[in-house]
Amino acid sequence: MSKAGQYNYKGINAQTWAAMSLFLQYLRDPKFSSIQLEAANFEDFNLVFNDDKKIICESKDRKKKFSYPHLKALLENISSKGALTDKDEILVICSKANTDLISDVRNIKYFDELQKKFTKKDYSAKLLPLLAKVQFWVVPASFNKEVIYSLFAELINFWLPPEDIKRFVDSILIQKIYKGSASGATYSRSDILKEIEEFKKEIQKGSDYFNLRTKKDKQFKELEKIVKSNGKITLGSRSISAFSTRWDLMSFAM
Repeated sequence: MSKAGQYNYKGINAQTWAAMSLFLQYLRDPKFSSIQLEAANFEDFNLVFNDDKKIICESKDRKKKFSYPHLKALLENISSKGALTDKDEILVICSKANTDLISDVRNIKYFDELQKKFTKKDYSAKLLPLLAKVQFWVVPASFNKEVIYSLFAELINFWLPPEDIKRFVDSILIQKIYKGSASGATYSRSDILKEIEEFKKEIQKGSDYFNLRTKKDKQFKELEKIVKSNGKITLGSRSISAFSTRWDLMSFAM
């Protein structure tokens, strides 16, 4: 197991897990460009898109429910930085939230009475227009820890054993997201897609049967022997992974 795989995650906080989870979720969107980690004028992380839109993500993992005063303080902080544009959205990530707050924020653009309600709660006229930009993602703190490996497995178009998925994801989680947060780094969609391709080549090199050094005609002959052996010839996990990257071999086997 790699050093990353041996990591005990003590220093990994809810913000890091959420950043990794959302980064993997948005990779399927072709407009998604990168994740900015604790960029200038921002607290946690931003999801950046090609059309200049960004989702400002605020991770608030606390025992108390996230409620009206917490949102007010958050919006005041964002507003004071002057970095919010018309295209931007604000995503509040928390494990508990006041259900009335979520409903009020969702419906404020439809009902004038809700604007009055927020005004009574000391929301300034400057903050009221920002409420329409706010969305909530309420999940247990443990959710993102559990889901990131499944998200990555769905993202790649080849099979990997669980230990290889964990090794790859843990490396990104710690080296790119966790350590990147300390330096205000940016990690792009193209960065991870390039790393996946390089990882795919590494897997192919490590295969006894389907590596990049063996000529294709020999690979087809070996595959024919395996298919006709009725299970007598078995493949290691590396060879199975390498096989799953090759549509030509899978089509031949079928």
